[in-house]
Amino acid sequence: MKQLILLNFLFALSINFTDAQQISVISYNIYHGENPTQPGNPTLDSIAEYLIRLQPDAIALQEVDSMTLRSVNSYGEKVDLISKLAIKTGYKGYFGRSMAFDGGAYGNGILNKKSNGKGYHTLALPNPANGEPRGMVWSQLELQNLSEIYIGNTHLDHEFEENRIAQVDSLFSYAESLPLPAFVMGDFNFEEGSEAYKRIPTHWKDAGREAGNYEPTYPGTDGKRIDYLFYDSTYFQLISYEVIQLPYSDHYAILVTLELIKRKKDSGN
Repeated sequence: MKQLILLNFLFALSINFTDAQQISVISYNIYHGENPTQPGNPTLDSIAEYLIRLQPDAIALQEVDSMTLRSVNSYGEKVDLISKLAIKTGYKGYFGRSMAFDGGAYGNGILNKKSNGKGYHTLALPNPANGEPRGMVWSQLELQNLSEIYIGNTHLDHEFEENRIAQVDSLFSYAESLPLPAFVMGDFNFEEGSEAYKRIPTHWKDAGREAGNYEPTYPGTDGKRIDYLFYDSTYFQLISYEVIQLPYSDHYAILVTLELIKRKKDSGN
């Protein structure tokens, strides 16, 4: 009987151990692959070299061009920036178009180190104030313990608070409906305390706030924190959060490590 109890305890312990899985991710607004202080100067090689050194599990990129005339100014030809970065890093890349732009497309992208090839899609976000169209890209990520999660990447409206509120409501409602645990990241174009920020469900945690790190991610003249990772605290806990002052954009990157603490959603969620 004692042996049976011990075996059951060890089995439960092993489940908890295998459930625990750390995930490192980067979110970075790349300013369409051009140095903002040196027009025409391409930055993808430098960005790729940095990503290769860090080897995160996933990378969320905003302000991404695909085959635009604008990219000719920096690269001498039309370039799909996500495809180019995927080749340079060896990651699986996915580009999600938010709108047509300059003979090509403009949107967001995800790079996954280990992809199961599933879950890649783009969610159009509401635009009640008729600003620039915005979207959110999604993918599944397979972890080392074979758990699967969803990651989302977005770039919200920079002009209208009405749009940002509607977009926050839409993307978190959608994230809640997914069959797997999820977190979202990107350039949200709002600051803590804004009406859009206040709409985020309370169990979705702001990684920077949880870490007590309020460093600006958009330095500019007044320094704003507008790039975030929000995670569902039912399924994840924060391990680390860092703002990385890369010189390749008008934004800084954020590097976040999470731990998956619950692998499956309850039935009905």
